[in-house]
Order: sequence, then structure tokens, then C-alpha cells
Amino acid sequence: MQQLTTKELKEKISNGENFVLDLYATWCGPCKVMLNNLERVNETLIKESNGSPSFGIYKFDVDTDREFAIELGIRSVPTIKIFKNGAESYSKTGVMSSAEVLGLLN
Repeated sequence: MQQLTTKELKEKISNGENFVLDLYATWCGPCKVMLNNLERVNETLIKESNGSPSFGIYKFDVDTDREFAIELGIRSVPTIKIFKNGAESYSKTGVMSSAEVLGLLN
């Protein structure tokens, strides 16, 4: 999973990309669990699509740009957001299983 900077994240949104965003903090224990779950999701998506998944999976450390995290509506971590065609289509705070995330993307 690629770590995004604020600039890269804004570009992905403005380009209308489809992606899952893991908003996390390095000090957050549940965030580490969520990161592992999303790595499994990413592996599954790559396998199922023969290397060309329809959704990218990225992570963003909210402590690197707290102002932008607030703009995104982040109040606690981990928070998962799904973007489709440049618009947020789903958001949930807390740990989700890899099966839950895959279900949202299918």
C-alpha cells in the first residue's frame, strides 16, 4: 500500500480515481490491525484482477497534515473512506475486516 502525501491525495481525488483510503496515525493500535486487513484486501484485489485492480488502496497519516484531515472530516482513527469518480462514496470509523471491505468494493 502506498503512503500518500496531501498533494498526491488531492490529485487522486481531483482526477476522479477509484480508491480506498486508510486514514491512520502511527501511534494508533487499531490502525495497525486495519492496515493488515487492507493489505490482505489489496492482495486479493490484485489476484482477482490479474494485476489490474479497479480500486487502488492507499494510506494517509493524519498527523502529517491535520488541517487536511479535518477538511476530510476525520475525528478519530482508523477511518476508511472509499472514493469513486472523485467523490467520497463511503466512510466508516473503526476497524473493519478484510471481508467487510471486499464486500463494499464488489
